[in-house]
Amino acid sequence: MKTNNECIRKILQIVETIPCKASMTVLELHEKIPEYSIEEVIAMVTILNREHFIMIVDKAGYNDSDVFSENRIKCLTERGYRTLDVIREDQIWNLMKEKLVNFQDMSFFMIISIASKIINDKHNCLFNLNSNLNIDYSRW
Repeated sequence: MKTNNECIRKILQIVETIPCKASMTVLELHEKIPEYSIEEVIAMVTILNREHFIMIVDKAGYNDSDVFSENRIKCLTERGYRTLDVIREDQIWNLMKEKLVNFQDMSFFMIISIASKIINDKHNCLFNLNSNLNIDYSRW
């Protein structure tokens, strides 16, 4: 299945809201974003799990990356938080969607890379830093 960048972003935003010591099934997640099919949500959660953006607490298959609707999502990983930090702002997200004619065809990793560059350039301009200076973002 083709990745859906909008769906992935919404999943990351929702998973971030899961309270400490709580979890949410993939089916419960789907109920919060009914505009996407359950198959699409499972596929995007599988990608996010496989690439270590989210933590699933009850793997139900032999293959560690298999995700099913009854699996429980615990939280974002450090990589998930860092990714959400660069795609969180609607202004940046909408700018990319507007300017990149092939936005939906681009890989999620390319989207993250472009968003990081946009944020870096904005921060360099804000603090009057060299435009070639690349700052590695860390949450902690």
